[in-house]
Amino acid sequence: MTNTFKESFYFFQKNSLKLLLYTFSIGLLIIFLAALIVPVFFSDMGAQEINTETVKPFAQLLDLFVKPIYTGGLVTLIYALAMGNKASIANSLFSGIVRWPYMLVANILTSILVFAGLMAFFLPGIWIFSRLFLVPYLIILKKQTPFSALIQSYQYTKGYSLVILTDMSFLIIFFIVTALSLDVLQLTHPILLLILLLLFQTMAYVIYYRHYEILEKKFHSRTDITPPV
Repeated sequence: MTNTFKESFYFFQKNSLKLLLYTFSIGLLIIFLAALIVPVFFSDMGAQEINTETVKPFAQLLDLFVKPIYTGGLVTLIYALAMGNKASIANSLFSGIVRWPYMLVANILTSILVFAGLMAFFLPGIWIFSRLFLVPYLIILKKQTPFSALIQSYQYTKGYSLVILTDMSFLIIFFIVTALSLDVLQLTHPILLLILLLLFQTMAYVIYYRHYEILEKKFHSRTDITPPV
């Protein structure tokens, strides 16, 4: 287990209440919105006709537009907690809303690039992810545009792919072991798995932030060096 993973885990433990309160609050808000909107879109269908397949396109569309706000707010919250600043769900969510257009474009571009890489023998997609995982942090914390964030993330993460992928491998193993343990204990339930998935996602963004701190410091220390005359 790497030091960055341990530091991220301790940070998550220390701030778990606020992080999970934000995550679950947004989750409940999405469920509430879906409950209000779905009947409007499927008003001409009987209740027995509405199933997973009919709702799936709508759910994907909702995720496309809501996820940028959720991610932007989570990045803001993690940064505020790391800096020791006052962190609230409302302020974090507001930050996500303000930067929503940039995050939406960045999410679409990143998804296209990663998906194309996955289609090209899978491994290129993982490599692309390892070079672009900083994009949300650069857009939210540095106020960059999607294209400049993509370029700078690629520059920051040069030679760093294995480092971030190692930490993500530890997190995936932890997720799988926990899910299998729940199954062995006969506690597997869609709600429990959803909670576990939300925990996994929140912890992932904490890990990404820790690596963002390291790479930001490393990149600036390198550019601040004055070349010899």
